[in-house]
Amino acid sequence: MSKKKTGVKESKKKGNKKGIENTDAWNSADWDYSQMIATDMMPLLSAPLVGQERIDYLSDILEGCPEYYPASIELGYRYMQEGKDKDGKASIDKGLQSLNTHFSKDNLIDAYYEICEFFEKHFRFEVAIEYYNQLMEIESDKAKVYDSISYCYHYLGNIKKAFETQQKALELNDSNAKFYCNMGWIEMIRGNLDTAKTMLEKSLELDQEDEVTVNNYKALKLMLKSKLKNWEEYLLRETDYDYLEKIQDEDDFGKNSLQIQIYNRDKIEAFKSALARNSNYTPAEKYDISFSLNYILDLIWESYESDYFYYDNIDTVEVYFESIMHKFILKTRDIDDEIFNGVYTAILEFYKYLEKKKVVSGYKSLKKEMLKLKPELMEKMLRYNEVRHNNEYSEEEKDEIREELFGGDAFLPIF
Repeated sequence: MSKKKTGVKESKKKGNKKGIENTDAWNSADWDYSQMIATDMMPLLSAPLVGQERIDYLSDILEGCPEYYPASIELGYRYMQEGKDKDGKASIDKGLQSLNTHFSKDNLIDAYYEICEFFEKHFRFEVAIEYYNQLMEIESDKAKVYDSISYCYHYLGNIKKAFETQQKALELNDSNAKFYCNMGWIEMIRGNLDTAKTMLEKSLELDQEDEVTVNNYKALKLMLKSKLKNWEEYLLRETDYDYLEKIQDEDDFGKNSLQIQIYNRDKIEAFKSALARNSNYTPAEKYDISFSLNYILDLIWESYESDYFYYDNIDTVEVYFESIMHKFILKTRDIDDEIFNGVYTAILEFYKYLEKKKVVSGYKSLKKEMLKLKPELMEKMLRYNEVRHNNEYSEEEKDEIREELFGGDAFLPIF
């Protein structure tokens, strides 16, 4: 399912009601906030603000201009990432009130969509639904809101509600190709493949070129051909090596690479759905696991020389784990114990899930190897952190220390 992205920062450039943007307080707040964002994008002179420092900075901006809604909304995000939901929602609501008072209805609607998408990205689907329901009161296109809520219910594991809400979207607008596509996707999740086929074909009648619908229809045909029962089975399907060998023999390396990336993407999507429903982790921890997993797997993909890396190749991860972590330590300039441990957690959770689903075997062996190497790898990380940003060491000296700590991995690809 895909959604149109909107943005609060974009919306504040549109027309307003009472000209608050022309006040000194607003302009001062806008300058300070823009400086913070610029540092985020290009941290040349100072490090981006994080944690309590960022919260304090945003609070200072709001002391000077309480109506400056970009800072108020972001402060709400930061509070909620710290587990302070009550303070977070209060700050977000204050920002929305400012938008409602000083800016147009379109600005307010755009802000609601961005807020909801932020919470979706950070595994707070229940909070996203709460704000979508508020949005329903002012958005004329209520079918679009129902469509978005349906997406959230899927990740919460409430497929019945996802279906019912998607049905409401179609009842309000039965000529929207995207809504039929998304209903087809829900039916694939539910295992109703014949109904899914009807929905996707209706979507294609309305829009033959929609990429999401075309890809979902291809997936459905493969599910029917391979007798896969539902969407999860499709995402975790066995790799068709005969087909990959065929397109490789045709020297279509671009197509071969794309197909492998699709297999990899699908494994990640299946894991994300399971992670969203994993009660062992907080939403913030789920976000960190998802981010860390994508980061380390992308690093392996980029470093894989001899062939393409399949994410379900647990043997490769185990055999080359030390080298993988060497590259990770070298690449990640702000690495610390929390980031290091986060990658460990992400890798282990991912392969534990794949083994549970009988996609891979060897999880215990991988875990044993990772834990055996952990003390030595952490020691190397701490030692390299001492010299990485220390200008008292020349570049030649740093090269020598890198080679001493990481051997050939300091200069060569992993594989």
